[in-house]
Amino acid sequence: MFLEIKERVRELLEGALEKPIALDDITDSSIADLSSTIAFKIAKEQRKDPEIIADGLVKRMRPRGFIKEIRAERGYINFFLDYSKLIVPALKEVRSKKGDYGKLKTRNRKIILEHTSINPSGPVHIGRLRNSLIGDSLSRILRFNGYDVETHYYVNDVGKQIAIIAQGFKEGIEQDESIIKDYEEYKDKGDFEVFFEYVAANKRFESDPDFAERVQRLIWSAENGDERALNEMANVAKRCLEGQREIFEKLGIEFDFFDLESEYIKKGKVRSVLNFLKKSRYAEVDESGLGLNLKDFGLERRTGRSILARSDGTSVYLARDVAYHLEKSKLGDRMINVLGEDHKFEFLELKTILTEIYKLKIPLDVVHYSFVNFEGGELSTRRGLIAPVDRLIDEAVEKAEEEIRKRKIASRDMAPLIGIGAIKYHILKTTPSKPITFRWEDALSFDGDSAPYIQYAHARCCSILRKSKTKIEIEEIDRNLEDDEKRLLLKILKFREIVDKSGRELKPNIVANYLYELSSLFSKFYKECPVLYAERAIRDRRLLLVDASRQVIRNGLFLLGIEAPERM
Repeated sequence: MFLEIKERVRELLEGALEKPIALDDITDSSIADLSSTIAFKIAKEQRKDPEIIADGLVKRMRPRGFIKEIRAERGYINFFLDYSKLIVPALKEVRSKKGDYGKLKTRNRKIILEHTSINPSGPVHIGRLRNSLIGDSLSRILRFNGYDVETHYYVNDVGKQIAIIAQGFKEGIEQDESIIKDYEEYKDKGDFEVFFEYVAANKRFESDPDFAERVQRLIWSAENGDERALNEMANVAKRCLEGQREIFEKLGIEFDFFDLESEYIKKGKVRSVLNFLKKSRYAEVDESGLGLNLKDFGLERRTGRSILARSDGTSVYLARDVAYHLEKSKLGDRMINVLGEDHKFEFLELKTILTEIYKLKIPLDVVHYSFVNFEGGELSTRRGLIAPVDRLIDEAVEKAEEEIRKRKIASRDMAPLIGIGAIKYHILKTTPSKPITFRWEDALSFDGDSAPYIQYAHARCCSILRKSKTKIEIEEIDRNLEDDEKRLLLKILKFREIVDKSGRELKPNIVANYLYELSSLFSKFYKECPVLYAERAIRDRRLLLVDASRQVIRNGLFLLGIEAPERM
């Protein structure tokens, strides 16, 4: 409804100006419900006083519908809503749409969203968790925005790391007992078993040339379609993926497809890419292998070329990634990847090859995220120094249990819901491009800008509604809202705009920040406006506002992949 109100404001302004304007010329305001700076823009063009222009425009506009008053103030054109007219249709809309409130119309467009795609060489660690949480939230937000979204996880099961692990298992290289002891509680999970072997086998790879040669032969055999070699490596990846999927299940993250890199080798897709690109005018072949000179597109590596294949004919990741994206491009109308900021150059290489050489027309977009810096030292999977999400979740649940006991706010079985919600929100509330320093005390805080604070607001709404036991006739409510009620209702109305903006900009933090603001406004409303003991017509209005707040918080938490508890 808020977007429709903005459209009405735009119509009034366009009528006064006698020319079209953009919705961006209508903004939020700290002193009005909506405001426009269009007078400043015109003043700059015409070299006139913006206050005179604003005064003249206001005189040519007449308030109507939900717009109660229009005032010019220091060049700003401020619009004030008629909440007595707005309250009933607004509350009816939230109540009727429920879980669909804020959802946009179906667009009949399909998005292929790839996220996570971490190497299957060990457990999911905190630094890469940001990828999974952003990707999962974006899939929810984009679906809410009316898109058909298909999520893909690319499994790199033929890379060098996997070959080292596969050869290590094959030769029975003994694992480091001290590292196993560090992760004793997870030692039977497939991803940790693979991780233990990787640490041991990588040490052998770096110190034993003969072992390194056998690893290279395994890679060469797999690249040339040897079923035995491919299966040895794929089995390692699947073993690791089983353990990783346990974590994704705990986090409520689902994927539609797990795409094995080895399948693109078996089907000859990678070889087709190499054969095609070798004929390109950008191709260069020498003793080091096949590469592309992309300097005409502003891309140049220190070696001068973007390598596609080594001298022995084995492909590198870029070539396989091109093959993968060519296949994905056949599945939908738009592709989106979630990638770490360390892959910016590689993504530009990929996109350039697809759009400039293959002339691919389907849009390929990317969300780059900055890494999570983990307090506690340098991390290295190869050396056995990791911060697994398994441990993060366990500590989050333990911390949640402590808070539950201390505050007496929920039953113990709510601890996983609260702890995991705290982790997700802590990571998602920051715009993807900004770095995060992960601190346990911040992530698991139950005060301020955190998931438990928002979840508690939802639970409080549910508690009030349980206690009311009242059947409400919307048409009979008192329509004279207090200021705190107006602010709360306006924020509720903005939810659809927030969903739209978050989807357009591919930023889950927009939803997260909105939820904190909404929860804060609800807390202030609850403190200043008695609900259950107010006069009946006022009580019913406030109960409906409580219910609308509950619904919007619930819908917003869903978009972040966070549970909304009814009791805390």
